[in-house]
This record gives sequence, C-alpha cells and structure tokens, in this order.
Amino acid sequence: MSAVLSPFSESGYSPDRQIAQLRIPPHSIEGESSVLGGLLLDNSAWDRVGDLLADQDFYRHEHQLIYAAIGWLINASKPADIITVFERLQSLGKNEEIGGLSYLSALAQYVPSASNIRRYAEIVRERSILRKLVAASDEIATNAFNPQGKAVTVILDEAEQKILNIGEQGGRSQQGFQSMDTLVVDLLDRVTEMSENPNDVTGVPTGFVDLDRMTSGFQAGDLIILAARPSMGKAQPLDAKIRTLSGWKRMGELEVGDALASVDGRASVVTGIFPQGIKQTYSVTFSDGRLTQCCGEHLWRIMYRDWAAPRVVSTDQLREMLGKVRYQGRLWIDTVSGDFGSLEPLPLDPWVLGSLLGDGCLTGTGTGSVRFSTASGEILQTMNERLPETMETVHAGAYDHRLVQLHRGHVKGVQGMVANPLREALQALGLSGLSSDQKFIPQLYLNAGKESRLALLRGLIDTDGWVEKWGSIRLSTASRRLASDVALLVRSLGGWCSITEKQPHFVNTASIRVPGLPAYVCHISHPDPKSLMSLAGKQNRAPQQRVRQKRLTVTSIEPGRRADCQCISVSHPEHLYVTDDYIVTHNTALAINIAEHVALHEGLPVAVFSMEMGASQLAVRIVGSIGRIDQTHLRTGALTDEEWPRLTEAIEKLRTISLHIDETAGLTVSELRANARRLARQCGKLGLIVVDYLQLMSVSTSMSDENRATAVGEISRGLKMLAKELQCPVIALSQLSRGVESRTDKRPMMSDLRESGAIEQDADIIMFIYRDEYYTKEACKEPGVAEVIISKQRNGPTGTVKLAFINRITKFESLAHNAGDF
Repeated sequence: MSAVLSPFSESGYSPDRQIAQLRIPPHSIEGESSVLGGLLLDNSAWDRVGDLLADQDFYRHEHQLIYAAIGWLINASKPADIITVFERLQSLGKNEEIGGLSYLSALAQYVPSASNIRRYAEIVRERSILRKLVAASDEIATNAFNPQGKAVTVILDEAEQKILNIGEQGGRSQQGFQSMDTLVVDLLDRVTEMSENPNDVTGVPTGFVDLDRMTSGFQAGDLIILAARPSMGKAQPLDAKIRTLSGWKRMGELEVGDALASVDGRASVVTGIFPQGIKQTYSVTFSDGRLTQCCGEHLWRIMYRDWAAPRVVSTDQLREMLGKVRYQGRLWIDTVSGDFGSLEPLPLDPWVLGSLLGDGCLTGTGTGSVRFSTASGEILQTMNERLPETMETVHAGAYDHRLVQLHRGHVKGVQGMVANPLREALQALGLSGLSSDQKFIPQLYLNAGKESRLALLRGLIDTDGWVEKWGSIRLSTASRRLASDVALLVRSLGGWCSITEKQPHFVNTASIRVPGLPAYVCHISHPDPKSLMSLAGKQNRAPQQRVRQKRLTVTSIEPGRRADCQCISVSHPEHLYVTDDYIVTHNTALAINIAEHVALHEGLPVAVFSMEMGASQLAVRIVGSIGRIDQTHLRTGALTDEEWPRLTEAIEKLRTISLHIDETAGLTVSELRANARRLARQCGKLGLIVVDYLQLMSVSTSMSDENRATAVGEISRGLKMLAKELQCPVIALSQLSRGVESRTDKRPMMSDLRESGAIEQDADIIMFIYRDEYYTKEACKEPGVAEVIISKQRNGPTGTVKLAFINRITKFESLAHNAGDF
C-alpha cells in the first residue's frame, strides 16, 4: 500500500486532495440528510417543503427514493416514520437500494428538529438548479462543437430555451398532470369572477365592444390571424422597370428575395409582392427628362428648401402641391449613390471603350486594327497604359492613331494573321462596323459596377466632352441611342443629365450650306464634377463642387393609362427602391388600433414586430390615431390649430405606456421568440404581441429549401408556441391571395389565406377585414364601414362585426361611437 501511495507523497498530493479537485456536480449531502431527517421526525414539515422540492432535486439516488416514499405516505394521509417508510420501500423492492433500516435510522438521528427544514430544502433546491445549469451548459457546448447541420440561430434559440426552462422551474411553476379536485375549484373561481364582470370579457380587451362581446377578449395563449387584401396602394404598372443588382426587371417579373440596386449602398431585397389590379396611373416627369408611371397612392420621399427633413407624400398629394406656385420647380427627390452593379470581368477596359465611343472609328470590319483620333498627348498616354500589354498606339497621320498588336498579328509558329483582340471584343459587343450615328453603350457596361461605369463615362468625357467656362459639362454625339445611354450612365452615378437636339450645317463642295446629321447634346451635372474626367486640363476647368447643385425636381404629373399594377415591399431601411431611369421612389391598421388600446387603456406591455413599416412610420400612424390627427398633416407638418393641442396630448399619453416596436426585417421565429422573451423579462408579462406580417417572416436555414407552404407552417406553429409559452395573445397579420379579386363577392374566406393549410390548423381565431368602399367607391352603400369577419373561433361563435373606419387618421372605431368627424 505504501508503495502505491508513495508517488502522491513525493509530489505533495494526497488521494483526498486529488478527488477534491475533480469536477463533482454541486450537491449538499448534509442538506439532503437534514431535509429527510426532519420529515421523518415531523410529517407536518411537508407543508413547508412540498411546494419547493421534487424527488429529482436530490443528488443521491437513495435520497430520491426515500423522499418519494415519504411524499406518497403523507399525501395518502398515512404517517411517514422510519418503519412505515421502510415498509413502503420494501413493498416496492427498493429497501436494499437505500441501505436498509439502519440508514433510515441514521437519517432520523441526523437533525435534532425540523424547525429549519425550509432553509435545508432551499439549499437542496439551489444545488439542484446548479446541476441543471451544468447539464444545460454541457448540452449547449456539445451542440456548439457538433451542430449536426443545425443553423446557428436554431442552436442559439435552443440554448436560450434550456436556460429559461431552468429559471421557470425554479419557482416550481411546472404543471404536469393536474387533478380534477384542484381544477374544479379554479373553475368555480373563474365563473364567479366572470359573473361579476358585466362586459363578459375574460381575456385581453380589444377596445371594440362588439368584437369583445363575440370573442370575450383575446385569450392568453391564443394565436389570432388577421387577414386582408393589401390596401396600401403604393403601386406601379407591371411593365415599370425596377433596378436589380444585375440589371433591370419588369415590376411584374419580380419575385420575393430579388436583390435590388440600393439607393445608398445598404442591402435591399424584395420582401413582399402585392397585386393591386387595374388602377389609374399617372406619368411623373422630372427636370432632366426622366419619367415613370405610378398610381395616385404611390409614395415619394420629397425634399423642399424650407423643410428641415424630407417628407413622404403620395402622388395625389404631390399633384396638389405642384398646383401651388411656391412648390413649382422646388420639390426634388433623392438620387442614387451608384453603389451597385455586377462585378463580373468585362471584355474591354471601360475607359478604352468610352474613348472609342467618343473619338473612335468603329466602321472597320474583319480582324484589323481600330482607329481613333486625338490631339491630346495625355489621352495617348492613358490609352497606352490601359490597353492590354500586347497592344500599342501607332500614329496614322494628322490626329489619327491605330490600336495595333505589338507583333502586328504575326506570331512565330502560327500560320496566318492573329486577330486583333480589340476588334474581336468590339465584334462580341456588337459595336464593330458601326457608323458614328449608330454607336451605343452595351448593356453589359450599363449594368457593371460603379467604378467600371465611372471609368466608361470618364473615357467619353475625356475624348468627346467639354467643360464650359461656367463649369457645366457637355457631351455631343450624332447617335440618339448613345446620348440616351450616356444620360442613363450619368443618372446611375447620381448625376443629372438632360438631352437637347441641335441641327448642325456645313458647306459642301458646291459651296452650298446643307444640314448634317442631328447632334444630341448631353447636359451633365454631378455633385462631384471633377470625378467625371481624368484629363488635368478639363479637371482644372471643372468646379470643385457646384455652388447650386442641380436638383432632380418634379416638373409635372399627368393622368395616364389604366393598367394592371402591383406594389412591392423592400427591406431597405428607408423603404426606397430604384425604378425607371434611376428614379428613386418610396415604398394593418386594426391590429395597431388594438395594440394602442391594450397599452393605453389596459396598461399592459405590448410588443409590435413590424417587418413592413419602419418604427418611425408606425409611430406617426399611432400618434395620428390616438390624437385623431390627419395622417397627411402629420407627414407634412401642416397641422391645423385644433390639431396641435391633440398632438401634444397624444405624445404625453404615449410617453407613459409600454408599447415597444421592433422594425427588424425578415425575422425568423427563433429570433422573434428570443426578442419577445427578453422584453417579457424586462417589462413583465406581455399583454399582446403583434406580428406585421406573417408572410414577411423568414425561416430557419434548415427550412430554406422547403416550399413556401411548409415554411409558413413552421412560422405559424412557432407563433402558437410563443403564445402558449408567454401566456399572452399573439395577433399575426396575413396577406390574402389574389383569388378574392376575381369573385363577384369579394368578402374573403379561409381558402383565400396565402399558404392557408397550416395557418388554419394553428390559429385559434381567424378574422378578415372587408371594406366594401375599397371596391365599389362611390357606389358603396355603407361608406366608412368595415366588416370584421370571424371565420374561425376555436372556443366561440363565428360571425361578422361592423366597425367604423376613419381613413384620414387610419383608425377603426365601434359603430356606437360618432365617427363622422374628428
């Protein structure tokens, strides 16, 4: 034995010390023994520990068996002492596992009394929680080291859930099986409470009397689906062009997930597509000749010199403003930064191509050299630097030069002539053999990245452009198509470009003055003029920055055709996207009204997950609704004398309520649940959660390859689980399919829900909003009335509730109220 222990002695370690350094799970043998000994001495002490401990909270297996036996005897109104506990264990065949009668005797003698048994139980419970934390941490670490294909967001959600479960169990909150004797007592209490409630509202009140009467309020744990056709109306015709990262797409060809060209470099994708049917469109024209079409409700982000910040107005509002002299020629929109485009390699250096389109002769064909004219040594130097290493410029008389191969097409070991790569590139781009009035910029270059487009424009201006003495930049060409392409190029870089046509004349050999080819002059303005050219002489003439920058002002809005339209929602933080000619344009109410009531009048915390509207936009809607202020007046700042006091009062009310808005786009169920849990821990039990809207939510990576119906099923199940977990109602807004538009009776039904199968299954209540006025306009028999159609209610009746809808303040009210004015 001494020989075995000698190594520990020499190293200064003892076996006991080595064992002590092992990571043994937290436990307290003394605490467990004291609890069991106290219960054996005094059975009445069970009332002080029964709600705190379960047999699984004991570390040692024999202690678990003894505690369970004691609990069974006491709950059966039988004495629990050394003999009776031993007999109980003996009947179960577990008496040997606990060490027999002698161990029970030792426990009974361990403590003198049961007076401090509550504290002993707390020690046992605390060690149990620590062991669960160790186990959960081990599982979390194992999942992190070996994800087994799970998405990081899923692993994070599971980890958070494991920790939260431990905290929830800390107060012995788990229910398990419940006996009928306790359930009937609870039922009696609830019935008594309801009998004393004159409004019959047992859940969270909505603020609408008739709706509350039919639903008894929204119950804790319920998933409520609120669906309607989109009525935002921010629509453009299906043939309108939208700029994507790779080029242009027609509005009708867009799909959810398409990556769009960003206005300012921030990421932007299509998050929703909403057909609007046949609508009246308007042609909106801007100061440099750009034009696009949209409907009257389409939104614009407009700037004016006297406004402190841009304002979002509709096309109809913009038309009204242009009728006032002070706004004419003074309302402008954003221009793009140009930070978009394809980064694929190009067949020809963009500056070289710009120079050839400016002063090159492309009429030659075959495989020969390419000619261009210049009197500038600086351009010649730049051309030689940017040509491929195998090419050079050769003087061809006067101002003409040829772009040739160093070996002149004769390569040793190759029979015949080697084709000029520059000529081959021009042929591939469709430019070889074109006369000056046929030149154009290939689409490949118009869709290229910002630096490539800028280099192409520099090549054009360096060779064929000029700077006026007052700083304006001009470029002239005989090709109408090239002029249009140059305008598009300038606009894609955030500049301003208009085109004028001139008719030049020349004297022929017979000394007669005759007209030549029309000339198309591009008038170019840019926030940074010097960046558009690389020649030092032209840069010196260009101003550092224009004192009066040309604005892209709105010049006219004229009625156009009636066309099939749709609107899109985008993930850009400012809800901006790029349409025809690089024009920058902008891109629920009942649920928000309910959220206002729950937060303001019921005093309960409310969480709103708004994946379509920004938090600031939603704040405008809520303030307008509570203060009964025209939404247009709030957006423009043109409040009436009566509205200013209402605004102040509404803001004071909102400063004291617990209404929280999360505007994160494309949340997954895991992310939404995590955010809701954090808010619940911060604010206490939530009164309501609103999700706007269900189809804009993303799915976990593991579900990304599934069809949309399956993905929506995962989302709806996740929202139902969230409602049960946090014990609060969840209202999820949903879009309806376009099928409702094709019916004579346009009242929606459950089959109109997009990806409806899983939604119908998981929802406790399904409600639809129908406004006859939206479809029939002047022919509407009940203007200002909205129908809330309850198509499914798991624990109540179905039917229709009529509400008043006040369009100007985007507010629903009970018809019992006077909704005629505000």
